[in-house]
Amino acid sequence: MRISAQRRQHRGFTLIELLVVIAIIAVIVALLLPAVQAAREAARRVACKNNLKQLGLALHNYEAVHRVYPPGYIHKFGPVGSPQELANHAGLAWGAMLLPQLDQMPLYRTFDAEVPVWDMVNLQPRETKLPLFLCPTDVHSGSKFVVRDDTVTPIEQYAGASYAANWGPSDALINLDTTPLQSVGIFYRNSSTRVRDISDGLSNTLAFGERTNGPIPGSVTPGGHAYFETAWSAAVRDVTTLPDDHGHMVLFETQFLPNQDGTDDKGLSAPHDGVCQFTMCDGSVRGINTKIDLQVYQAISTRAYGEDIVGGF
Repeated sequence: MRISAQRRQHRGFTLIELLVVIAIIAVIVALLLPAVQAAREAARRVACKNNLKQLGLALHNYEAVHRVYPPGYIHKFGPVGSPQELANHAGLAWGAMLLPQLDQMPLYRTFDAEVPVWDMVNLQPRETKLPLFLCPTDVHSGSKFVVRDDTVTPIEQYAGASYAANWGPSDALINLDTTPLQSVGIFYRNSSTRVRDISDGLSNTLAFGERTNGPIPGSVTPGGHAYFETAWSAAVRDVTTLPDDHGHMVLFETQFLPNQDGTDDKGLSAPHDGVCQFTMCDGSVRGINTKIDLQVYQAISTRAYGEDIVGGF
């Protein structure tokens, strides 16, 4: 007897069914992607907040040792009669001063404070990039140097940073470029602010804020820069205008709101959507809406004006 084998039929996907499956997968990915990106940004924002918290702790440890906050940056005129007499022959800023409190004592010791920070002796430390001074969301500062002179060899440059210190409010006549000592904030040229000087309250006064090295939002002011210039180590002289010591490299003003269009390189630019994070003078970290009332923003940048901030910030 012959037994005939039955042919099995194998049924596959039709082209239409395959396209439907692909479309469903694409929709699911499109729905999940924003959530994944939001989760990643939340993690980066937390890491940035931790950086600012570490800077706040270092600030208080510095004050506990020296009984004073570090200077915004150190300024010292050059030898009388020399070509560089009016240039700043120091330059080290609050970030460099805090290195011992940030477990960076070996790096701190590589700076030679007896010569200008722009001297070749200080090339290695001033070009050192430190993750603690870089916000993970800031895509500009970690890969950039602040270049002060591209006509020398090697180019004079400084490692970028994502944070600046509070100089206070300003206007056309009083600002950190033209009147660097007339600050009502916390940090300025050769500042030596004590806790007792901050009568407005440590928890109500800004210490550090976020600023990238990216493009300045909106239109550029006449004669101004197109990009921010933010470094952690120093503020240094302008190679063509020697009296200008570029305090804005390490300090910020509150004339304009963070991320406001049409500002200049002395403001702030936070990379987080709608929020700029700050270290307060008590060491706490606050996320402040970039649309905060300007008068309130300026009030929390002064150290002893006694403003009455109604409703908080």
